Amino acid sequence: MLKKEFRLRQKEEVEAVFKRGKFVSIPELIFRFLPNNLGFTRITVLVGVKLSNKAVHRNRIRRRLRELARLNLEKFPKGFDLLIVARDSKLREMEFTELTQKFLKLISKLPNSRTRKG
Repeated sequence: MLKKEFRLRQKEEVEAVFKRGKFVSIPELIFRFLPNNLGFTRITVLVGVKLSNKAVHRNRIRRRLRELARLNLEKFPKGFDLLIVARDSKLREMEFTELTQKFLKLISKLPNSRTRKG
């Protein structure tokens, strides 16, 4: 689980990222981001009901994306509020290694990203 200071929790802050933020995407995921005045990035994961009517399925996708965010926190550029939005229900069945590759590809598309090799 992400530490509390790295989580974007206020509804108003999430709405601000949706309204004013920019985005990068692949068919399965969208990263919406907005610069903040902090020295670190805050993250939240959104999985809508359109992906699945079953909460069990949505929660599985949410848990997997949160874990990827936690494992790759140092690869995100600093100073952003970031929404990770799931777009495809195939994320539930996707192998974790494939999901990790797609996630890292999307991180590399973020501005000022410093993806480390190795």
